[in-house]
Amino acid sequence: MSFSGHLSIRSKLVILLLLASFVSIAVVGYQGFRSARDALNEAVYKELTTLRAAKTQQVNAYFSDIHDQVLALAENRTIIEALNEFRTAYHLVERESVSEPQKQQLAEYYRKEFIPRLKDRMGGEPEVKHYLPDDTAAAWLQYHYIAANPNEVGSKDALMRAPGDNGYYAQVHERYHESLRSLIKKFGYYDLFLIDPESGNIIYSVFKETDFATSLLKGPYASSNFAALAKEVMRTKERGRVRFQDYDIYTPSYGAPAAFVAVTVFDGKDIAGILALQVPSDELNNVMTSNQEWKSSGMGETGEVYLVGRNHLMRSDSRFLLQDQEHYLQLLRGIGMPADEIRRIEKNSTTILFQPVHGETVDLALSGKTGTKKVVDYRGVPVMSTYAPLRVHGMDWVILSEMDVAEIKQPIDHFRRHVIVSATILGVIITLLALLLASYISRPIHALVAGMRRVGAGESDVRVNIDSRDEFGELATSFNTMVDGIRQQKQIIEDKEQENALLLHNILPESVAERMRAGEEQIVDRIPNVSVIITILTGLSSQSEDENPEYSIARLNHMITELDESAAAHGVDKIKSVGDDYIAACGLLTPRLDHGKRALEFAREMMAIVQHIGQEYEMNLEMRIGIHSGTVLAGVVGRHRFTYDIWGSTVDLASEICFAATPGSICISEQLYTQLHDKEGFSKDGQVRIDGGKTMQIWCSNPVRQELPRA
Repeated sequence: MSFSGHLSIRSKLVILLLLASFVSIAVVGYQGFRSARDALNEAVYKELTTLRAAKTQQVNAYFSDIHDQVLALAENRTIIEALNEFRTAYHLVERESVSEPQKQQLAEYYRKEFIPRLKDRMGGEPEVKHYLPDDTAAAWLQYHYIAANPNEVGSKDALMRAPGDNGYYAQVHERYHESLRSLIKKFGYYDLFLIDPESGNIIYSVFKETDFATSLLKGPYASSNFAALAKEVMRTKERGRVRFQDYDIYTPSYGAPAAFVAVTVFDGKDIAGILALQVPSDELNNVMTSNQEWKSSGMGETGEVYLVGRNHLMRSDSRFLLQDQEHYLQLLRGIGMPADEIRRIEKNSTTILFQPVHGETVDLALSGKTGTKKVVDYRGVPVMSTYAPLRVHGMDWVILSEMDVAEIKQPIDHFRRHVIVSATILGVIITLLALLLASYISRPIHALVAGMRRVGAGESDVRVNIDSRDEFGELATSFNTMVDGIRQQKQIIEDKEQENALLLHNILPESVAERMRAGEEQIVDRIPNVSVIITILTGLSSQSEDENPEYSIARLNHMITELDESAAAHGVDKIKSVGDDYIAACGLLTPRLDHGKRALEFAREMMAIVQHIGQEYEMNLEMRIGIHSGTVLAGVVGRHRFTYDIWGSTVDLASEICFAATPGSICISEQLYTQLHDKEGFSKDGQVRIDGGKTMQIWCSNPVRQELPRA
């Protein structure tokens, strides 16, 4: 006996009331929790999408400002005159000679200053010979303005006139350097370059790094992104055409990420030279991080918006590196990032061009798609992400706005705890009320139980008297009536059960009907090796519209009856007939090895039946039949007006084959044709489309034409 069998009715009522109350609380709480969770997720997605859209506008505005500034500078008379004079000065420097001590001092600068810094930032074993200029003008200018420059590395731009340079270049440099230096500080550029449009020589730079005076066509940095930009500008030489070059590791800046912008400068109709600016990552970072004011800009504790290039490397810094570099690097170690990549991020204190970002959202955005998705980010942390492509002035990027799932769940977890506490308090109150209510309800129930025991003992004159006009009084009356008519009711129930069983067997196959009677609610099976026969009859409905309805239905019943008897004779299971259409299957309810052969034999007999009925009723009837073998899903569809049906790709393909058949012919699939031993009478007759845009050959018998006798 189960545990509940030992409980009194009062205890069961208490339990029932508590269960009903607690289930209600649970359902309401769950619905509230789910609604709050969905609303919060939707709000976060909208917030992230808004942030992404805002940052997209800011990035576009940032580069548009650069574009406009460069155009304005290209028209600036100071820039034009500086280009003309520096080109002349550079050509005069080419006549100078570099002494051996000067060469040694320049090489010493590379060995002691440039190479150690480059190695520290980028790793590897860089050699001086790969970077030391071998051009006389470049060596002469780098010696006077870099190696012999008394200012420290990073402050070489403070030199106005080189002490050892008494030539025309020093005069031009002294005349323009301060104004050009002030210009890049004002607009926030890292460096400004003036380039000879023919040789590609950097004839001037403000910051005086090791690219100064070298050739971008054949010098040590001819393969850099800066050189690629300069070559493109030199090739096109378009007036007013500002070109941008995406961020890349730039060796003269000790491996720092650098982007460049350049334009051809015209002096009237003549080309004065090329103006180029090195765009630092700082300003773009300030745009993406809202000057590191993440919380005040709506990003919470873990939200960030960042850029990724087509090479899957970041184009802006990670928030988490800027906030806590050590913890960020520890996360990267935890996900197995290579040690040399982590070291570069640590040494350069940036994720730009060092942090790879792979994942579904990046791939989707690179393919031009925009959307939202829950993914694992580059730190190995689950995040909610919104993504979109960002194409700005020729740079093909991706912009992503993300927030940690853990942060999003915090208010949900708080709400859940609040619901649990409230539910607990409410449960205690409900328990006390349930005890009182159960005591009141159980009194008349006890009287009814006593009456039931007497009936169970064989008494037939039992009466239960409950002096109340509520439901318990009605229950007592019903009980008394029940005792008087229990035998009659039992007989009625048995009759109904028999009627229901008969109805089920008429509607459903016997095995399926038994399963439904056993209480199985969802009856569906996946059945392999089934041949599906689908037919379309033409010539019956058009004539039936003008005839007596009783005559039309009698004729249709005649034909369906003969088809049903034929199906049973061939071991074929009829599925349904809808108007003039007839659907059947072989091997469905009873597995059969020869289901294809039986289906074909049945199809041929169907043709004969249709021909016979057409002659009998003097009608020009034609039937198209399609057959395909495979796996089908079969089950009971519907609740109140249910039916047994089949579906799946096998049924769809059989229908396609039927529609492709010529009236009066039988068409079968390639799969069924290969299984037949007797292939005579079939020939190739076109193809039908299947899933995936593919096609399949079908085989059809020759159409059978019926001619009605002439009057």
